[in-house]
Amino acid sequence: MKRNEIIYKTITHPLFVFPLIFIMLLMGNAGVPLIDQDESAYALIGSSMAETGDYINQMYLWTDIHRKPPMHMWFISFFVKLFGNHEFAIRFSTSLFSWGTLLLIYWYGRAMYHERIATSAAIICGTCFLFPVYGKIAFTDGTLLFFETWAAFSLVGLMQWKKYIHIIMFWVAIAFGILVKGPSILIFIGIFGFLTLILNSNRRRLLRTHPWFYLPLVLLPIVYWGYQYWQRDDGETISWMLDWYVFKRGSGDVVVEGQTGPPGYYLLVFAFAFIPYFRYFLPALWEGIKGLFLRRKNPELLMLSLWMVSGWWIYEFIPSKLPSYALASLPAISILMAHEMIQLSDRRIISTGLKTLTVLEILMTLGLTVLAYFFSKDYLGKDAALMVTMTVAFLPLASITSFIQQLRKHFTLSIYFHLIFVGLFWLTASFFIYPKLGKYWNGPKKVAQMISEEYATVPDTIFIDHFKGKPCSVPYYLKKYNDVEEVYVVSGWFDALNRYQSENPFLGVVLPASKDTLSAFIQTEYDYVHSHRLDRKEQMGFYILDNGKLEK
Repeated sequence: MKRNEIIYKTITHPLFVFPLIFIMLLMGNAGVPLIDQDESAYALIGSSMAETGDYINQMYLWTDIHRKPPMHMWFISFFVKLFGNHEFAIRFSTSLFSWGTLLLIYWYGRAMYHERIATSAAIICGTCFLFPVYGKIAFTDGTLLFFETWAAFSLVGLMQWKKYIHIIMFWVAIAFGILVKGPSILIFIGIFGFLTLILNSNRRRLLRTHPWFYLPLVLLPIVYWGYQYWQRDDGETISWMLDWYVFKRGSGDVVVEGQTGPPGYYLLVFAFAFIPYFRYFLPALWEGIKGLFLRRKNPELLMLSLWMVSGWWIYEFIPSKLPSYALASLPAISILMAHEMIQLSDRRIISTGLKTLTVLEILMTLGLTVLAYFFSKDYLGKDAALMVTMTVAFLPLASITSFIQQLRKHFTLSIYFHLIFVGLFWLTASFFIYPKLGKYWNGPKKVAQMISEEYATVPDTIFIDHFKGKPCSVPYYLKKYNDVEEVYVVSGWFDALNRYQSENPFLGVVLPASKDTLSAFIQTEYDYVHSHRLDRKEQMGFYILDNGKLEK
């Protein structure tokens, strides 16, 4: 083996790669403010659980629409207690479980396919555009993906090896997945199991899962939690969850503004997510489709195909759409792409079609680099534009250098170049770019910090205006930095005016763009408020109002 191949093989070794990916998933998480809506809602619920010891209640200001099964909030609460109440702790469980998903891909992939495929698939999945985003933000989706991947590999392992341990692992993963996000994992695994029953010749092995016995058992934890919550509020929360997440979502009655799309939406999402490896994306999809028709010749490929279909295709035909809905198929697609990558290396032949896809990949990554320059120049400033552009330039560099190595018939080196340079993009992006993006939603945090710094005493209640969109980060940061008992939304103009003119200390937070409540008198009655919330090109600030009865 040549010296440079030894170097690149060392750099892409799992003992080197996986710690770097974990660092990448954690990097910058402490300095970037929480993102509204969902992340801030989970932070408010989880941190409140850690503070009060009440692990049932999820009803806090503006969190009602974000109520979900409790496991994700419990994880947040645990790490808030362990590390403290800050962004790093709130995001830690999501990053940890996302990293665990890549370990599952490697662990099971090495046993089921080949170590080279397993390592490449884990890197491809971990460095596509979707995975790190959901791995660095405290949404439920990164945690859910871990349990979906665990359950899917357990089902594949049962069909391949017929070992009892896979049955236990299968149902344990489902039980945890239900506690994270309710029926989502049941939909994915239900479709996966049904298609396996129809198309896999070893379908009798599915009977060993004994769903008539194990399914009621795995439902017991969520049922017990639901019973406890039902006792708390006479069934209001559980009834709402069933109606919102099951009945209305299932029938298509609930489509949130901006969360919809036509059939083909997820094909475009995945095509964009895998732009750094686009030359392998379409061939991998074609292999997956062929696997459905050549199921007797290659049952291992069939199970990957069914996995991909089960986590993806049904969501193309429902009106409500978000990229996260189809994340369950991400590991299967990554393994199929890694299989294509390694097969090319073994065949040592580049087809005309692959050359065409590679040129398209190069053009798209070059286009992203140009767009990154203009975007960063407009929104981050000229000083940051050069750094952003140099970082994104790792993507076309990965495509071009790997293609050159393929043309020179150095296929192993081509794989190493490709994976290393895309990995360098994510490491540098996490270190340099991700923290800079935080200033686009930094307003609530800066306002809360400003109140803490400028007022010697803060009243037990801080009043806030009816913000459009109800950003949960506002009450979270106000409570965190000012230790207030309550953040209260004023009910209207007269309520605001009466409280402002009373003898009691009054402190309020208002957006200048607001058209109701406090905004009617902010033109004449305010202490200057700032924050310079940079989530739009025109700088939007907050007003902090007090009635002169607070010590500064």
